[in-house]
Amino acid sequence: TEELPEEIAVEDHESSVTSSVILARLMTELKPAQAEAIRLVKIEGYSVEEASERTGQSGSLIKVNIHRGLARLAAIVQKQADVE
Repeated sequence: TEELPEEIAVEDHESSVTSSVILARLMTELKPAQAEAIRLVKIEGYSVEEASERTGQSGSLIKVNIHRGLARLAAIVQKQADVE
């Protein structure tokens, strides 16, 4: 075995943590069904059909909730960018 040096270079995870916190905060601005559909399909990688089975929403409703939720998120981010 080899002894490891005292200081080992590691990646900085600050931007990932910050992005995760911001995304979580933004998701609270959505209707619960929209947030759940986006979380399942866009973040966790489930198919529309799998998300439909998990939530009880039809596949069409999952798609609508994703579309409307992403549009709402874009509007929120744009509004915040305009203020800054």
